[in-house]
Amino acid sequence: MAQIYKIFVNEIPVTILEGNPSDLPETIDEHRPVYFFTERDKIRKAFALAETGNYVRSLTIIGEDARQIRQTLFSAYRLIRAAGGVVMNQHRQILLIHRHGMWDLPKGKAEAGEQMQRTALREVEEETGVKPLVIVQKLRPTYHTYVTVQKVRILKKTNWYLMQHDGKGKLRPQEEEGIDSALWVSAEDLIPKMQGTYGNIRDVLDQALLTVYFS
Repeated sequence: MAQIYKIFVNEIPVTILEGNPSDLPETIDEHRPVYFFTERDKIRKAFALAETGNYVRSLTIIGEDARQIRQTLFSAYRLIRAAGGVVMNQHRQILLIHRHGMWDLPKGKAEAGEQMQRTALREVEEETGVKPLVIVQKLRPTYHTYVTVQKVRILKKTNWYLMQHDGKGKLRPQEEEGIDSALWVSAEDLIPKMQGTYGNIRDVLDQALLTVYFS
């Protein structure tokens, strides 16, 4: 049974799998529930608990049509499109930024009519000053939700790209976006910093490292 989608709801991972009721575990951990998609009321309650950050530590939803599950769950949110980059230099160091007390990757919202690759390149350059950049490979997108102060439920889909930078320009963190530092980090030094970042960013970094070192 393959994982199809992962969504972070208030930093709580929600995994969508394709399968049938026989794939459900016999024993359910109440803090990490697993539901078949027909159990809509239970899923809605689990989502509500996840959004408040209480009780639920993870949620797994199994169904015969992952696309249908995704469309149903996503319909409750306003979609925002964004893009970003995992940038590697000639020394195989990865570019990180520090924003609002967390290690992060450069990324941002797409402008009207903007293609995702262009968004990713623009945001990396704006937030770090790094250029020129070459897109090497597209990575899997990430999904995370949040609620605005106006109580609007937002789903942000971020498209990610592995990028190469061979220049030696000075890093210029974009302070007006809350970025207080930008730095190149080796794979060895990246591990401890991954503990101080978001779940979806850890997933992207894991994916990029596997692509670079094991593909």
